[in-house]
Amino acid sequence: MPWAKAPAAELEHLQEQFAVEKELAARLLAATRAERKRLYGEVYDELFRRLPHQPQLRQREDPAAKAELVRLQAGLLESLIGPSTGFVEVGSGDCALALHLAGRVRRVVAVEASNEIVAGLELPENFALVKARGAACELPDGEADLAFSCHFVEHLHPEDALEHAREMRRILRPGGCYVVVTPNRIYGPHDVSRYFAEEAQGLHLKEYTHGDLASLLRRAGFTQVERLSGIGRLPERRPVWPAAIAENIAELLPAARRHAIFGRGAAPPFRPLEQVMLVAVR
Repeated sequence: MPWAKAPAAELEHLQEQFAVEKELAARLLAATRAERKRLYGEVYDELFRRLPHQPQLRQREDPAAKAELVRLQAGLLESLIGPSTGFVEVGSGDCALALHLAGRVRRVVAVEASNEIVAGLELPENFALVKARGAACELPDGEADLAFSCHFVEHLHPEDALEHAREMRRILRPGGCYVVVTPNRIYGPHDVSRYFAEEAQGLHLKEYTHGDLASLLRRAGFTQVERLSGIGRLPERRPVWPAAIAENIAELLPAARRHAIFGRGAAPPFRPLEQVMLVAVR
C-alpha cells in the first residue's frame, strides 16, 4: 500500500500524473539503448506538455521555492567551486542553479533533455546549454573540474546508469569531482507513485541507496567515493559504509515499518539518510 496520503485538493491531478508517468516510464523501459538517445527528451517534453501543473513547471513560477532549492544546492557545492572552476550540471532542469553559479565560476555547461523546461532562457557568455542524448555526455574529455546532478540518476533507465557514471568520470580532469544527489530508496518511492504504490512505477525508473550508488560509481572507475553529510550547511565528507549498513538493515523491514521508523523527526528532505549525497573523485 502507498506510504503517503494524497491531498484531497490535488488527488485528481496526482492520479492523472501517475497514469501519464506510468505510460511514459513503460515506453522508456521497453526502448532499446539506441532509441533512448532521443526518447528521454521526447518523454519529458511530452510530460510537461500534457501536465502543465507538473511540480517542476510550477516551481518556475514560485521564486521563493526556486531560491531555497538553489541555496541548498549551492551550499552543497560551496567548497568545490571558485573562479577557475569548469562546472557541468547534468539534468539541469530550468538551469536555476547553473545560472546562479555562472557568475562565480569560469565556465558553466548545463545538460538537459527537455526543450520545454529551458524555453526562453537568457544565458550569460560563459554558459553553454547542451541537449542531452541518452546517457552519453557529448562533451570533451577533461571538460570539467566539477560535475553535478541532483535528482537525475533515478530517471535513467537502469541499463544507462553505469554509462552515465563513466561519462561523468571521462569529462572530469584528474582530481575533479562528481557530486551526485538522489532520493534514498529506503524512504521511497519518491515519485508520484508514493501516493498509489509501494514501489516506483513512474519516471523514477530506479531508486538507489548510498550503497547502491557508491558501488555503481566504483564500477565506473572512481576510486574515491565518500558520503556528503549535511543539508543547508557546509557538508562533511564521511565514509559510505556506515550508511550502507543502516540501509541494509532498514530494507529487511516491511515498507510500512521502515517508513514509520525512518520517517520520524525532521521533515523532508532533512530526515537521516533521506538524500543520497555522494562525492566521487577522479
